[in-house]
Amino acid sequence: MSFTGRIGDVVADRPLALVGVVLALAGVTHFAAWTEGAGPGGQFADALGQGNLTGAMPELATYATVHPAYVAAAVVGVALVFGGD
Repeated sequence: MSFTGRIGDVVADRPLALVGVVLALAGVTHFAAWTEGAGPGGQFADALGQGNLTGAMPELATYATVHPAYVAAAVVGVALVFGGD
């Protein structure tokens, strides 16, 4: 069987897992982009880079408050990937 055929079989067997991967990657990618920007994301990255977890937590809470859909996408995506059939 060819590589493409094997990929097709995996996708056909676990379509929800594929959706989960897409959702989780969307959430993680957005978070990574958020940390590259100015404002709370940059402050979070700076505090975390300095090992200041106390200073990073309020910024992380800000992310979850301002972007709840991306947090939900990541959580649901992980649940779909690792959930039972």
